[in-house]
Order: sequence, then structure tokens, then C-alpha cells
Amino acid sequence: MGWIIGLFALGALVARPFSGWITDRYGRRWSILGGTAMCIVASCLYPFASFLSLFFVARAAHGFFTGFAPTGFTAYTTDIIPVERRGEALGWQGMFSNIGASLGFALGAWVVSKIGQNGLYWVAAGIGIMAVALFSTLPETRPEFQHPPKFVLREVLYFKVWKPALLMLLICIPIGGILLVMPSYSLACGFENKGVYLTIYIVASLFVRIFSGKLSDKLGRPYSTAIGSFMQIIAMVILAISATQTSLILSAVFYGIGQGFNAPGLFAWAGDDSETNTRGRALSMLFIALELGIFIGGLFAGHLYQISVQNIHVLFIFWACISTLGLLFSLLFIHHHQRNKATLFSDISEI
Repeated sequence: MGWIIGLFALGALVARPFSGWITDRYGRRWSILGGTAMCIVASCLYPFASFLSLFFVARAAHGFFTGFAPTGFTAYTTDIIPVERRGEALGWQGMFSNIGASLGFALGAWVVSKIGQNGLYWVAAGIGIMAVALFSTLPETRPEFQHPPKFVLREVLYFKVWKPALLMLLICIPIGGILLVMPSYSLACGFENKGVYLTIYIVASLFVRIFSGKLSDKLGRPYSTAIGSFMQIIAMVILAISATQTSLILSAVFYGIGQGFNAPGLFAWAGDDSETNTRGRALSMLFIALELGIFIGGLFAGHLYQISVQNIHVLFIFWACISTLGLLFSLLFIHHHQRNKATLFSDISEI
């Protein structure tokens, strides 16, 4: 069960280091257009996956190809937006990304009901072709530089952004499990629509992203992730102590609010800690942490959930603990940020 989510995330995880290097070495357009074009190919593979093993291969390939375009897009946005509005811009980008994903879920079910599962794959390929046509109009924003990055470990992985990458990993471990088990848990709580939790979570996240990015620009990135992690702790505690429809809805709202604070701040943080010629690799480190977290969370949740459905409450407590670690690290980074600022002001006063 966990491999359905896990293989897609694993494929994207493998692609992320390549995507960051290509984004910096050859340009944002290469990553965006190349990744989208290969996703079209991946969509065309599914109708021919008549065996489960072939489906898993197609799933991993789709995840791999999906790993390129988001890195290029995020680097592109970070390039063209002033630093003082970076969080706000990435909040809007994340909002439209989630709207697209939500529409995809809704339209996918309708398309399958009309023309079947294979028809869905061909429709997805057609939409991908339209996307390539639109993306081809974007100008390149990567600057020219004398020493392009070599494909060696120390230049492919950009460890300077370890702080937001660590927080991203902690945030995405619960998400990997939520994507896997909450649809069936929603049915167990009496809902007819198994996507109710994910829908509410995404909608809440969309509304918050409108202003959460501005908050991270004003207060600082760790403040945004501290608020987000705290909201997600509340969401998991609600599920751990109550198994009603009301508690599920409340949990989804709090979790979505938390994610709406977390995502824009983390991506803006990676942009802050990188230069223009390292931005693709910096952002790819965040995507690596994202995919790794979803992969770990999906596998762990799938294994525990298959052993016994009753273990889902253990999962809620585990996810609350992971979110608590995210909160503690955010508070630690806030403390270091304030201490460094105080040291800077002290040094200036002595000049």
C-alpha cells in the first residue's frame, strides 16, 4: 500500500539533485520544459502497464520526471521577485500549484467516469502538451557565469540550506502518511467522500498562503514555520483524542493552516540562503527533503496501517511528535537569528 505513494516520491527524490544542477547549469527553462515533456511521456506509459510490476515502473518514472519542473519554477520565481517580497510571491505560487492539484483530483474522477482510466492518462498527456506550449514563452532568468557547476557531489548538493531542509523533512513525514491513510480513515469516520480531509486541508492551506508569505517576509522565516508546526501539532492531537466527523474536519483545517505557513516560508528561506548561481541546487535540497519525508512517511504509515487499523491513533501521536520537533527546531533557529542580529547591532555600535 505504501509503495503507491512511496515509489512516486522515491522517483522524484532521485531526480531532485539532477534538477537543481540542470537548473543552475543550463537554465530554468531546461528544467521546466524538459521535466514537463518527460511527464507527458510518463503519462503515455500507464495505459501499457498491464502488470503490477510495469505499473510500479511507470509510477517511479513519472515521479522522476515530475522532480524537474517544480525546481525550475521555484528558482524562476525567486529570480524575478525582490527579496523583501519573496515569501509573498512563493505563497501565491504555492496557492496556484495547490489549486491545480485540487482541480486535477476533481477532474480526474470525472474523466475516469466518462472515458475510463486509460482515457485519463491520454487527457493528462494532452494537458501536458498545452503546458509545454505555454512554458516555451518564458524568458530565461539564469545569469551567465564564468565557472558553471560541475557534476560532483560537493557542487550538486547545496548543504548551506540545511536548516529549511531539516524542517521540510520533519514537516513532510506526516504528510506522506496523511496522503496514504486519511482517505480510508475519512470513510471510517462516516464520510461518503474519502477525499474530504485532503480537500479541506488543501482549501485551508490556499487561504492562508495569501498572507502567510507576507508574514514570513516581515517577521522572518523561522517564525512562519513555528506557527505552522504549532498548528499541525493541534491538528494531530485533535485526531488522537477524538474519532468523529467534527474532529476530522477541525484537524484538516488546522493542518491546512499549518502547511500554509510552512511552505512559503521554507522555500523563501532557501532562496535567502543562496545566490542566483546556486539557487536551483538550494531549492532542490528542499525538494529532496520534501520527497524523502513523504517517502518515509508513506512507507511507515502503510506498514503500520496494514498491521492493524487501530494503529492509526499511534500514527496520529507519532505525527504530533514529529511536528513538535519541527516547532522546537523553529524556536531554536529564531533564537539564533535574534542572537546574530543583536551581535550585528553591537558590532555596528562599536564602529
